[in-house]
Parts: sequence; C-alpha cells; structure tokens
Amino acid sequence: MATPDSTLPIIIRKLLGILVIKYKLYNKTGLLIRSPLAKASIGGTDIEPMITKKKYILKTSNNKMVTEIIADVPYIPGSSLRGRMRSLLEQYEGAELYFDGKIYMHVRDFSPNKKACKDPDHALDNLFGSPSIQLQRIPQDKAKEIASKIAPTRLIVEDIYPSTEFISKLYSMKGIVSKEDFLEEKSENRIDRITSAADPRFIVRVRPDIEFEGEFKILIFDIDFEENAKKLREYLDLLFTGMKLVEDTYLGGSGTRGYGKVEFKDIEIVLRPNSYYLGIVPEIEIGKLPNTATYNEKRKELFSRITSNLSK
Repeated sequence: MATPDSTLPIIIRKLLGILVIKYKLYNKTGLLIRSPLAKASIGGTDIEPMITKKKYILKTSNNKMVTEIIADVPYIPGSSLRGRMRSLLEQYEGAELYFDGKIYMHVRDFSPNKKACKDPDHALDNLFGSPSIQLQRIPQDKAKEIASKIAPTRLIVEDIYPSTEFISKLYSMKGIVSKEDFLEEKSENRIDRITSAADPRFIVRVRPDIEFEGEFKILIFDIDFEENAKKLREYLDLLFTGMKLVEDTYLGGSGTRGYGKVEFKDIEIVLRPNSYYLGIVPEIEIGKLPNTATYNEKRKELFSRITSNLSK
C-alpha cells in the first residue's frame, strides 16, 4: 500500500561544505569528443572535435600587464568525463544492469513495479545521482528508510578547457591563439570486408600534449559525515578510482583505436566549509597530489585534514 501524503516522512539535509578537486588533464594521444556539427559546412571534414569560444585573462611574467583574449579552443564536456567514469565504475564493481526496453544499464529507482537498484546506500548512485523519488508510491516502512539515507547528487563535473598557463605560452610565442594550434587532421580508411572497397574519411581531432584544466566538486551533506565520515570516504575513493580507470582506458571516441589516452596531474584538493560562503574563512587547502597514483599513500592524511576542518 502506498504511503498517504499526510504521513510522508520529513527530510532535512544540511550541506556542510563542498570538496573541490582541481586538476590538470593531459591528452597523451589524439583526443576526440565528437561535434555534431562537423558535416554542417560544405567541404568540411567528416568528424571534428567540440570547439567553443572562451575568454582568458593572461598576465605577464612580472604580473604588471594583463591581456584579455577570446580564443576558439577545444573542450571536453563535463558530461563526457562524468559518463565515462560512471560506466567504468559500474563495470569495476560489477553493478547489476537492467533492461529499460532499449539498452541495459544500471539505474536506481525505488518505484515498486520497476526492476532497478533499490539500495539507498549504494555509493555509486549516491555520488553520481539517480532519478527523483516519489515517496508517496512507496510502502511506508521503506519510504522512511529511504528518507533517512537519501540526498541530492553529490558529484559535479565541470567542462574542461585548455589551461590558462597553456594559452599564455601559446600567446607569448605567437601573439595570437587560434583553434589550429590545438588540432590535427588524421586520415582513416575503412575497408569493406566483402568487396574490399575503400571508404576513406578525414578526422580532425585534438592533437597530443594539450594541457587542460578542470574541477570536480563533491557536495558534503550531514549524513555523509556520520560514522567518521564513512560515506564521504567512499565517495572520494570512488572518484579517484574512476580517474585511474579513465587513465588506464580512454576518454572520448575511438579509444580502442588509440585515441583518448589521458592523464590527471597537479591535483589540488581544497575544502569550502559553510563559513567560506559567509566570507568568514578562506578555502582550506587539504592537499596536493602530483598524480592519481599517490592518492592511496596520502589518503589517511587527506581524510584527517577534511574531518578536522569540517568538525570545527
């Protein structure tokens, strides 16, 4: 029997702060996040990467002069990195996949008649999010359990752009920055296995050795800080595991053909507690990591600094 509206549980969640993970992303091989507009121009290449205009404020080495430029640059949508990480983590932990009528995928849905994950403690779903919950359609005892454990999506993945430092170096060398500075053209040839007919095509992709920069943000709720911040530990562990999995596989299209080999470096973790948003304290530096491989050895130290600063 569904829970009557008058007896729906009350949900109160307090946001304790936000953990920000800043990073540089290097593409070690050609990278392709495909643009849907590639064939829109006559005579254009068959496949092109995502390109956008971005404003950069560049400083001279002595910080005495500031230059503002707007450049056409490639970018990696946050959704591309987020989706790739989630898919890899589902495979990594062996999460059950459910058929939605079109594809098999992992999804959490508490609707009584829907075959899906029903675990309110599933860290992967808590971190990356799941569909909204209609508690009035759920039996009362289960609705109370869900209400005591559920919170909004924790992970925010921002779009990733060439770093300001990288743009500054290009500008200092050339006095201008254009999209051609980031791209290379690659010819490919598909062969029909029956007729042996050639089907050549030209692909424009992001050339190797571009330095990007981006941020992850993890929202920290009061229930994530219980039991010695058990849930927060799970979420941060999952995030770094996902980053390592992306590094060891690929990001973007044509990864099985050598595209999309990337590496996370110069990782900086900072905490913005509630008082930061009131202007009382600055953001708190938690730690710096040269790469993802050093996370495990620094893990205890990082959590100690996070918990000590959030508990104040």
